[in-house]
Amino acid sequence: MSDSYTFTVGKLDAGMAILIGERASLIEFPSLLLPPDVAAGSIVNISVRRNETQERTRRREFEQLQQDILGAFGSERPLPPALRVRNVTQTSVTLEWDKLQLASASLLSLDIYRSDRFTPQPRRLAAIPNPRTNTSTKLSGLDVDAEFGFHLVLSTTAGVYTSPVVKVRTHKMTDVHGISVCFGHVSNPALEKAAREHLDAMGARYADKIAIETTHYVCDDPRNRGDPNGRPQQGTMWLKAQQLSIPVVQPQWVFACKEQGRMVPIASFYLGQEPP
Repeated sequence: MSDSYTFTVGKLDAGMAILIGERASLIEFPSLLLPPDVAAGSIVNISVRRNETQERTRRREFEQLQQDILGAFGSERPLPPALRVRNVTQTSVTLEWDKLQLASASLLSLDIYRSDRFTPQPRRLAAIPNPRTNTSTKLSGLDVDAEFGFHLVLSTTAGVYTSPVVKVRTHKMTDVHGISVCFGHVSNPALEKAAREHLDAMGARYADKIAIETTHYVCDDPRNRGDPNGRPQQGTMWLKAQQLSIPVVQPQWVFACKEQGRMVPIASFYLGQEPP
């Protein structure tokens, strides 16, 4: 059902027409919708009808749009970081976490917080660099045999998410299983094999590549393993150890730690020194 109304064109501009109703009512009407031969003084009939079919179509489209928005942005949210301990030594803690799950949110920052017996209220240590790809950090300069609490704070456009607090105690000097050695060029294979066996006996770890938790680089030659004498005197792994301030010691340091059952000072075992 539609209703029809009669109007007289009072004024006609390029974009808008003034229509005068039978009861002297005035309305503005888009001139583009009028017939092309209409001029001032013309009489036009305008029919108005409710389009319920189109209403239902638009309503369905709008409801579907809402569902799409909910599915894309509202059904999932970022997850708090899953923080855990990777390695502990006398003065350092290496922490790691899973890759961040941000859902549809944007990352603002990822910060590490610390608490201890002197500052029980957690305080921000630093922002994690490259948080989208970085999943570990090493915190050094800690007190020996002391308890610390660490947690991550993830800030996103969808809110702030905090990891559970990880409690960890640094090792005593007699606890050597936190040692994590990277082996470089050891000229005597039997010496390297014995050092590896001693590390196994101490419950320590070793590898052939430097990682974030590496505590010592063990070698007796700064060149890469297997390099001939004519090659440069400084290998890539030795250079990396220098860049990361990882102590470079001779295999005899491992024997000393095993023999004494404690972390032995490294000054006498530096490369180029004569081991005691």
